[in-house]
Amino acid sequence: MKRIALKRQLLLLLTMVAILYGRAQNKTLVYGNLGVENVNISVLNTQNGTVSDAKGHYKLLLTEKNKRINLHYSCIGYQDTVVSLLQKQLEKDSINISFKMQKQKYALEEVSVLAERPRFEGGRNIIVDFEMYDGTVCMLQGNGNNYRLLLADEELAVFDTLPIRKDIKPVLLLKDCLGNCQLVAADSVYEIHYKDKPYTYIPVERRHYFSTMGDCQFMTDKHLYFRVGWMGGLATSFYRIDIETKQLEPLFVDDGSDKLVDIADEMRFAALHPPENGRGPTLSLWHEFVRGAWFCKSAAYLALADDKLVYFDHNVGLIRQSDLDLNELSACVIDYQNENDWKPYILQDLKTNKFYTFISCWLHEIDLSTGQTIPKTRLDVDLFNKVTVYGGHLYIMKRGQTSTGDIKSFVERIDLD
Repeated sequence: MKRIALKRQLLLLLTMVAILYGRAQNKTLVYGNLGVENVNISVLNTQNGTVSDAKGHYKLLLTEKNKRINLHYSCIGYQDTVVSLLQKQLEKDSINISFKMQKQKYALEEVSVLAERPRFEGGRNIIVDFEMYDGTVCMLQGNGNNYRLLLADEELAVFDTLPIRKDIKPVLLLKDCLGNCQLVAADSVYEIHYKDKPYTYIPVERRHYFSTMGDCQFMTDKHLYFRVGWMGGLATSFYRIDIETKQLEPLFVDDGSDKLVDIADEMRFAALHPPENGRGPTLSLWHEFVRGAWFCKSAAYLALADDKLVYFDHNVGLIRQSDLDLNELSACVIDYQNENDWKPYILQDLKTNKFYTFISCWLHEIDLSTGQTIPKTRLDVDLFNKVTVYGGHLYIMKRGQTSTGDIKSFVERIDLD
């Protein structure tokens, strides 16, 4: 009997070892040197990422091996780079990807700015990101070694400064579904509390935070509402979870599967008609361009406004409004004016509950009752790093390298009414 029991224990141990070994073999370590610190390395369409250290070294563990993976390298003042890893390459246990990040040069002076608009300029300390939090403009500012949070009113007048510990290397700011301001760093997320002095940074492990909160859009007294992208971001599903019963309820689906057929047709055509003399992009680069530029990701948008659910269904060109019990209240056709010029952005003013979108180089307000779009201000959204609307004002952020080599940044407010 003892021998049988011992044999069972041994078999159990071997099984556990086999499982653990199998899991370990299902991962690939990507490492290398980029020659620059604070480079953000992330797997596109996921929350998996890391940051290069002071000497430019980085390590990133990949858990997917059954499909091609795209790595995105980005850093302030440098050109973004995307590296594609094929499934065959991911069969290796480790992959060395090293290159030198190329500096980005574009003239910041070319952006026309009216003098009467409120503006805050970063100066020697670059503005990395900003967020609106309960009527306060939170600006993340730093120079690669030292960072701080600047708190400003809606006129961009700074009224307080919060230093950030040197061991925290912030990447961006975000506002979660509960309306809290979060400071995202290389490996942790810090919730910021500054209403009551002294201020505090409450840390949470980054991967755990995004796995639990990353898809959550907003909440009501009874439900948490989630958005999940799939099919490489070409499709989106919305659902909600009852806070009390934990029951999941599907809401809307934006199915972009037809785009995959169009992409496949374009790639077949490109394969049959290669560029002459080998000039032109490779098939893999052309596939990335077609997927990202010609067939943009799902732009479906679900919001809460005045105790109503507002769903922008761009597949059929409708705005649907319903109460919180999912009884449809109204539906109207969106007036894109020229759909080819429409850009897949929906901005919600959380103070006024108005909605906006971009058509060509103009920001338009959307009338939820008629679907009409009313031009408000001329702005090419692609020229700016971030835009948001609050209290009837458009806030824009721009940072980049000037023609003289200096890096400049600013946040500016444009009145919409």
